[in-house]
Amino acid sequence: MTKYEVRVTQTYRDFYHIEAKNKEEAKELIHEALYGRGVYGKKVDTIQHDPQVDYAVQVTPEGNPII
Repeated sequence: MTKYEVRVTQTYRDFYHIEAKNKEEAKELIHEALYGRGVYGKKVDTIQHDPQVDYAVQVTPEGNPII
């Protein structure tokens, strides 16, 4: 049996409601909240997308890709 490394990308999109002076401030506040520097806004929805298989590449017994 041959060993392969397979990369899969899984994505989702979160939607927030936030109070701000303008859209630039809204983006800045959400960015700060995502990196743990504050609590701003409320997540109101999440949409998950189907996983995508990006590639499969054979690997050596040690786990190194054979390119």
